[in-house]
Amino acid sequence: MFHLEIETRLRAAVSAVAPSADLATVQVRPAAEARFGDFQSNSLMAVAKALRLNPRQLATDVLARLDIADLCEPVEIAGPGFLNFRLLPGALARLLEQALGGSHLFFRPAASPRSVVIDFSSPNVAKPMHVGHIRSTGIGDALQRIWRLLGHRVVSDNHIGDWGTQFGKLLVGWKTLLDRDALGRDPIAEMERLYKEVNARCDADPATLDRARRELVQLQSGDAENLGIWKEMIRLSQVQFDTLYGRLGARFDVTLGESFYNAELPGVVESLVAAGVARESEGAVAVFSDHTLPPKEDPLLVSKDGEWVDIPALIRKSDGGFNYMTTDLATIAYRLRTWSPDEILYVVDDRQSGHFRGLFHVFSRWRPDDFRKAQLRHIGFGKILGEDGKPFKTRSGDTVKLADLLDEAEERAQKVVAEKRPDLTPDEQKEIARIVGFGAV
Repeated sequence: MFHLEIETRLRAAVSAVAPSADLATVQVRPAAEARFGDFQSNSLMAVAKALRLNPRQLATDVLARLDIADLCEPVEIAGPGFLNFRLLPGALARLLEQALGGSHLFFRPAASPRSVVIDFSSPNVAKPMHVGHIRSTGIGDALQRIWRLLGHRVVSDNHIGDWGTQFGKLLVGWKTLLDRDALGRDPIAEMERLYKEVNARCDADPATLDRARRELVQLQSGDAENLGIWKEMIRLSQVQFDTLYGRLGARFDVTLGESFYNAELPGVVESLVAAGVARESEGAVAVFSDHTLPPKEDPLLVSKDGEWVDIPALIRKSDGGFNYMTTDLATIAYRLRTWSPDEILYVVDDRQSGHFRGLFHVFSRWRPDDFRKAQLRHIGFGKILGEDGKPFKTRSGDTVKLADLLDEAEERAQKVVAEKRPDLTPDEQKEIARIVGFGAV
């Protein structure tokens, strides 16, 4: 912003001294080295050459006309006509005060605001948020802040994992192994313990697995007891989510989990079949390639033994259950009819890139008119890896919990702050450690 203002004033001064000068050639750029100041311009040498003038004399005459005392220290002329500009601290302070008041610093709001839905973070109910959530949460929150700052209409949606087969096992654990005291102290840790223990029992005991399946069917059928337990799991999990999002400063306009779309899933399958996009196969319903795309670009084909074979998108399993593809199709349809966005962004790691390619392709065939109205984009990113090049985990092999990561970042920063600034109060040190620690993460 400063260099544009300086450039505008410099052009006015050049025009006053040399009316025939080509002002488009008069430019101000950041200084190559700090010893030269904050900004520089070598344009007067080119102007002097074109007009057959002495460049240093031209620079002297231009500076006599240049009104810039409110922004810079006295401008230096270096060499044959270089201009070096050093900003006044007061000018920078005034700019920051304007920013605190809500003014934009380096850009203008969008001339044509757009509507965008941003899907990010998406943790699972009854599980601790882990180190892998930090990138989706951080990138997604940064994107929504940027879009809002530019004047666009944003809906941020936290599509939490609150449905699926894991709840059958959790229900078995809740009913047979729950430690109420542990649940009160740390509900997420207790639910994680229940899941791990029942999951191990399911692997060793077919009867436990059968019970987990029955509990899941009861939940899906609307059993009052199971629905009550399931809602309690969501409530307890949301406390964890809100605490961590509060620490990170991230927020969401809506939190619509997978379960929100359950009632729409049968209709999605029926609509896909009626449109000729999906068909029954071996008791299941799936979307197969229509061979309209080149094989290398078709997400429903894969090369195997020199031939292209189908990898259909399953939308209803042979047992009548639905999966992520079905839910995600219903989610797109809901977002389009509810918020009419120009774009829908999915901030999810690159391991899911194949799923999103397939999802967007299937939706384009199912609802071509709606697909043309909004751009669907996957904002991918890499995994957080340890020194061994594998996904970052603790020494015990468990995924690093996000709360533990944030705690350690604050603790490390606190030690540095206490050492460097012992004159600050404990509360001041703690606040600086929080900002520095989270910034480092």
